[in-house]
Amino acid sequence: MSGWIPPDRSFFYGYIIRWLSVSTDSLTSLLIFQCFLGAMTAIFVSVICRSIFALSFNVSCLFGVLCALDPLQLLWERYLMTEAISLFFYVTMLLLSFIYLKERRLWQLALIQVVGVLAISLRISYLLLVQAQAVLLPLIAFFPEIRATVQGCLAGKINISILKAAAIHLIIGLSLMLLLHSSYKYLNGRLSHRKPSYLYVTGLNLLAMWAPALESADSPDPRLATLIAEGNQFGIRDPGARGIQLYRAGYLVNRWRHIETNPAIADKLGKQTAMHALFRQPSGVLMLGLDTFFGYWHIDQMRRQAKYELGNIPLPDQLRSNLGRFFHYVPAPKTAKREFSILQRYFLRAQPYYNLVVLAPLFCAILLFLLPNRYATLLLIHSSILLGTSVLFTVTATVRYLQPLSLLLILTAAAFLNWMSRPRDRLLFTKPGKV
Repeated sequence: MSGWIPPDRSFFYGYIIRWLSVSTDSLTSLLIFQCFLGAMTAIFVSVICRSIFALSFNVSCLFGVLCALDPLQLLWERYLMTEAISLFFYVTMLLLSFIYLKERRLWQLALIQVVGVLAISLRISYLLLVQAQAVLLPLIAFFPEIRATVQGCLAGKINISILKAAAIHLIIGLSLMLLLHSSYKYLNGRLSHRKPSYLYVTGLNLLAMWAPALESADSPDPRLATLIAEGNQFGIRDPGARGIQLYRAGYLVNRWRHIETNPAIADKLGKQTAMHALFRQPSGVLMLGLDTFFGYWHIDQMRRQAKYELGNIPLPDQLRSNLGRFFHYVPAPKTAKREFSILQRYFLRAQPYYNLVVLAPLFCAILLFLLPNRYATLLLIHSSILLGTSVLFTVTATVRYLQPLSLLLILTAAAFLNWMSRPRDRLLFTKPGKV
């Protein structure tokens, strides 16, 4: 609406709102589009179950229905948030990755990188996963041949053609990733009228996320070092206060911005300080990640956070004015009693399911042990990176961040069903005398 690009968010969703809602003066068209992509996400889950895990058509459709009814997908389709659209691009990338592991064609590898950039243009939380895939996908795809070649080397036989093919796929995947991501950063910089970058407050975010692990010696700037040394004045050592350190006036990030008024320099020094803390004592940052992970098991805390995410709070006057002006939407009065809808109550009551979602990497590891193939390996890598991102690069445990993990849990259940349909494989895990 205004052309402003947020410094702490991916930029593409704003243009989707402009194209679908500003031009029609209604938010309905955007919500219809998000519901359509939600349906496509469920269909792609069914396609994966059918074509990759070899489940029957009816069972594959059942898993698609489960995906469509997933509270972490169903709710956000009705919100003005990036979750529904970004999840569609994520499941598209996942489907293409499975197909690539099956067929190993270069055009598939190229398309994966394109879809990956679209995913991060909506949610930057997919960045580490997209970057890791550029390296890991070719290695997973060619792993059996690479292992056989290594064994052949020990026996004096070298299969150069396999190593050459794997190297070509790896080089092309990495080159495409670097090219597309450089283009994305350039475009973001052009739109933001700043230097090319994914975001412009990464350093400040890291400073708050890892605040309890910071020491004054970590900062290359004496002003920030002094601020960290005085951190007890504003609770810098409290892991539960990291959100406050990031957003509230009078706390770490706000104080640092008042000391260093140049946004680019403040962010650069914040990033350097956070990275020094990581390299000085990685265990300190990992412990903060564990603290966030265990936060998913604090039922009362998660319920409060989930209610906060639902947004049942009075809207600022400026936002209310913009909604009426651009979309002819009139929110409920500030004094109106706010009750949760049926869908919101469904989301809140699904808390036990979210505890299962947090354990998705564990289930994927068990699956890989039972069914050691490249598909199970990919599921484990995806779930591990996504969970790591959700606990290491956030200020608190947030149910919304589990959305892609929920989809992976559904696919893991489908893969388990695939394993159960292989009785000869299961004989390996049957007790002696029971065969």
